[in-house]
Amino acid sequence: MFKPIVFLFLHAICDIALTTQCGKVWLTVSSLWRPIAAGNKVVDAELEVNWDLDCPPNVGYPDTIKVFTADPAHNKTIKPQLTLFILEQIRGYYRTNITVGRPSLSGGWDATGGATLPGPHCLKHYAALYKDNVILTSSCLQIWPTWMYDLRRQLGRLPIGTLMIPGTHNSGCYQHGDLTRRHAFERYLLTQDRDVWTQLVHGIRYLDIRVGYYYSMANNTTFDEEVSQVNRFWVNHDVIRVTPLMTIIKDVRNFLDVARGEVVILDFHRFPVGFEGRPSSHRRLVSILHREFGGLILKPDKGVEGLGPTLNDIWNSGRRLIICYGDKHTANEYDWLWPPMTQAWGNQQTVEGLFKYMDETITGHKRSRNSQNPLWAVMAELTPVPLDMLFEWTGGLRQMADSMNRNLTALFQDEWWKQTNIVATDFFLGNNLIDISIQSNIKKSNIAQWRL
Repeated sequence: MFKPIVFLFLHAICDIALTTQCGKVWLTVSSLWRPIAAGNKVVDAELEVNWDLDCPPNVGYPDTIKVFTADPAHNKTIKPQLTLFILEQIRGYYRTNITVGRPSLSGGWDATGGATLPGPHCLKHYAALYKDNVILTSSCLQIWPTWMYDLRRQLGRLPIGTLMIPGTHNSGCYQHGDLTRRHAFERYLLTQDRDVWTQLVHGIRYLDIRVGYYYSMANNTTFDEEVSQVNRFWVNHDVIRVTPLMTIIKDVRNFLDVARGEVVILDFHRFPVGFEGRPSSHRRLVSILHREFGGLILKPDKGVEGLGPTLNDIWNSGRRLIICYGDKHTANEYDWLWPPMTQAWGNQQTVEGLFKYMDETITGHKRSRNSQNPLWAVMAELTPVPLDMLFEWTGGLRQMADSMNRNLTALFQDEWWKQTNIVATDFFLGNNLIDISIQSNIKKSNIAQWRL
């Protein structure tokens, strides 16, 4: 049983070691879509190839990148699906027409259940850097559902407020089922293309939730008041309801049950419908959260120097769910709710404007953090204004995410990782921030140990 786990873990370590020799290549998934001439279907979830080279003189630069449907290092006869001639282009990106779709999750991590194996697991596609037909390095499109606990020896001493934690913005605003033209034309509604279970399995650990409460949506087919109340809560994008809240709660609870060392941050950040001036709505929501999560909830803890508890402290407590609550009056009523979390939100419409805001915020020049909550999040997505939505100048949230995501990886990899706590994005598969977060936390751990 342990051999595949050890192999995958060593494979990931080997990729890291090879990366130091000549840069790296990695795969992402485009947020864009293309129409099909006939019917209601569209083409989406197309594979993207990314590379960032830093080769020593004695190695020389790669000449090609090849994309495969299996590991070329262990299947010498497999033919590539795609070959790119990069010719010393130091950093680059290429959107392919290879459709990823919604693949089954390796290691038993499909939502249908089964034996879930820890460690990183490759999905179907691999990319490899070549020079003169010799592989220099390779990587796969992968999930890492247990990265926190897998790296417990390195990360255990780090306070939660110093970790770099990958997250999603408006986490519950995804389409249900395959993308269709109807979904695609909801240009300013959907922010993700994977459900919350899949987000968590990939490695996301921060969920940004906006909740609406609908008094008139009682389930007329049941006389169970408890069920009726649950059915009235929805995850919203602003004032539009998208996903039943109970769907999100079940995904989080099921994940915590099987990924027994992972820590999840659930941020109920805004309450756009049915809460204004109605404290009873908050009490109903809090009652549901306590009933569903109970002994998993970690009480607020500012930890040493206000940076929050360490991962070791959290694991020793046996409670691995942090619930931040955006209404401070309600948060004050319950000792297990964390105070509202600061979200660094730029409200920017251009890539240049948002990157300038993020640089000023992350490097500390304009950071405003809640002293009561050691956690804070950078919201790394563009924000449309009403005129954008009216005239479709920006093309929609998918296009806006595409213009951001391909640049985020390099910026966080090079500098921003040092000061970043949580970073949340739209269409998270379009960037490589889960991997950047994991590697950044290893570097932070090494720095902390050196200082000790």
